[in-house]
Amino acid sequence: MTQRSQRTGLTIGMLALLAGLMTGCLGDLVANLVEERTGEVTIIFINDTPYRAGFSFGSYDAFERSKTASITFEQQSVEPNTNTTPVSLPCRRNTAVGTEAFIERVLYTDTQLGTSYDPDIFGPLVNFSSAAPDSPAAGLPIEGTAVGIEVRLGVDYAWGDQLIFTFVEDAAAPGGFRIEYDLVHSVGTDL
Repeated sequence: MTQRSQRTGLTIGMLALLAGLMTGCLGDLVANLVEERTGEVTIIFINDTPYRAGFSFGSYDAFERSKTASITFEQQSVEPNTNTTPVSLPCRRNTAVGTEAFIERVLYTDTQLGTSYDPDIFGPLVNFSSAAPDSPAAGLPIEGTAVGIEVRLGVDYAWGDQLIFTFVEDAAAPGGFRIEYDLVHSVGTDL
């Protein structure tokens, strides 16, 4: 085999490797980094369970590591078999519903928790409760939990999109519940 054939083979191999990386993790990273971060996204929560769902959620930029990084923190309780009106959040690189990374970021940045802060639903899970809404146990995970979910700009959504998180019972899921994610693209986005 000539030296030229070896170089050609090496070049083709490197291009194939690069193409494989661009469609995997590296491609997702690049998409997350270059997607425009203007405007807002809207979120709808659908509770398809017979229990109240209580959770913390918001948006942040995972690559901004300073204590003054922008973060939006909110909490919500969604009654059984209902859905919320759309909630608007600033378009940032990450949108999270009850994930450990989001909760850690809220604590790290000393984000203001607000007057309606509920410590029972501040955590990396979605809590499901059958307790009366006005009882001290209203936000506790009496019936179980769902593992949090995080979606990423440029990979899972674009600015202007509507993100839909649906809570469902699932005996096979850790905690007995899970979160399904769906998306309604805004006009002009091309994820």
